[in-house]
Amino acid sequence: MHTNKMTSRRLQIGVVGFSRPHFDHDAAAALLADALDRVLARRGVAPTDADLVSGLTDAGVPRLAYQRAVALGMRTVGLSARAALRARSGRWPVDEVVLVGARFGDESAAFVARLDELIRIGGGPQSRREVELFRAELTRRGLDPDAHLIEHEVAWHEPGPAARRRR
Repeated sequence: MHTNKMTSRRLQIGVVGFSRPHFDHDAAAALLADALDRVLARRGVAPTDADLVSGLTDAGVPRLAYQRAVALGMRTVGLSARAALRARSGRWPVDEVVLVGARFGDESAAFVARLDELIRIGGGPQSRREVELFRAELTRRGLDPDAHLIEHEVAWHEPGPAARRRR
């Protein structure tokens, strides 16, 4: 097994982004695939020697990330708060579940502390907070955060009337 230079464990690649379904899925999937390929190539790591870490839920960017990870043969990790256990979207059947805290956001510090690399595809306030926490964590480690972070924006679509009524 490959061990990376930052830690003595498998390469940990985090993915954050929209968890709701109202965004350009095709663009997000293409950007995510490219970002994962770039990270693995830059680090010289085979997909089977890396873990993809996301928010456990079976929706939005986390779902796209887990789908891509499975296609590549990566190990999948769901790191979230216990609130994910009650999410309407359900949970992705990850290889490892890590639950921290009760509410979404309680897990953010543990999430970024685990990561070597981070990919953000769109996302709202929590995704952006986690990027800032990741930057601070890498700075604390004496590393350049920009060398370990890929961020992309994607088009967001307002939900239709039926979706708004369900909220």
